[in-house]
Amino acid sequence: PGPDAHAPSDQVVTAPCPGGTWMPGALEIHHIDVGQADAALIIGPTGRTLLIDVGEEISSNGEGARTVARYVEQVVGCRRVDHVIVSHFHSDHLGAVGASGLWSLVHQLGYEVGRTLHRDLTTYVGQAGTILDGWRQYLRSEDGRMRLRPEIAREGTSQVDLGPGVTFRILGVDGAGILRAGDFRSDTTPPNENDYSIASVLRFGRFDYFTAGDLSGRFFESTNGYTYHDIEREAARRAGDVDVYRANHHGSHSGSSALLLAEIDPEVSVVSCGRNNSYGHPDQGTMARLLGTSDVYLTQRGDTRQAIGAAQVVGHVVIRTFDGVSYTVNGRPYAATDPVRPDVDGDGFFAESDPDDRNAASVPPPTGGCDPRYQTCS
Repeated sequence: PGPDAHAPSDQVVTAPCPGGTWMPGALEIHHIDVGQADAALIIGPTGRTLLIDVGEEISSNGEGARTVARYVEQVVGCRRVDHVIVSHFHSDHLGAVGASGLWSLVHQLGYEVGRTLHRDLTTYVGQAGTILDGWRQYLRSEDGRMRLRPEIAREGTSQVDLGPGVTFRILGVDGAGILRAGDFRSDTTPPNENDYSIASVLRFGRFDYFTAGDLSGRFFESTNGYTYHDIEREAARRAGDVDVYRANHHGSHSGSSALLLAEIDPEVSVVSCGRNNSYGHPDQGTMARLLGTSDVYLTQRGDTRQAIGAAQVVGHVVIRTFDGVSYTVNGRPYAATDPVRPDVDGDGFFAESDPDDRNAASVPPPTGGCDPRYQTCS
């Protein structure tokens, strides 16, 4: 293991901040409108906090960090968070060292972080670049370790504590066991950084929330010099049925596969995307799939060439529940459920996504096929 494999043991544990607009006793999930980027704040019923990503629409200007700083301080009551999760190392999810994002939050905006969880940058290396290289160096530095207290994320429930009654489970990281370990940055078309995103499920009462950065949902080779792989398939099997889904990769065509949505079957989907973005987010086909299973809320309108149907554009998307059963999305009421769905053969896939639910040896194939260069293919 490289230097970033050695986890610190001095996580800062503090009492909740005084003031703030959060409601004691409630679980709150705030999807912060940072344009064509991502940031989400989760607050447990006793005030424990988790910030997932501090993304920048433009990596060099720090506007995303300033938006997150103002928003979190207003809600939490101070400039401190107990946990940070870096879903993966792209600037629209954590900014650039020395300029923006999470670096700016702690260096320029005075935030204190109890612990930062990130993926393994030494054992699993795909498509690299200046953003990832800068963060690898910073996380190994004394300054980075002092300010962020970085720790490699691992599957399970031991690393994020959001208080009594809340379970936060990391169910996949670094390809969720689908991708081979190795340093492939010099390959012609290595795995995209998105493939290594951290996938997690939060549970409170009967309420389940699934979030997975920019996780990929199909195999294809991009003309931009990298490959995507179907990691959603395994994440979906581990997640099961959920109530709310934060749509992978801003609603891109590379994520939110039909298999994923058939397996997790959300009632609400949240898309974080930028107005008039040049990426085509949210993708037309993806929007059709999301609307086919859920109510959809967008932080911004997205690419206006794409039709969004009944989806609502609302800015910040705030989910709140006091009892883990009744919850609201920007004030609109919903009810969390634990539906009984058949998995006759016990392979982890429900009948809706399983082509042969009476044969455990027959499971849904990866969307787009398997890539033997970076996956173990049967």
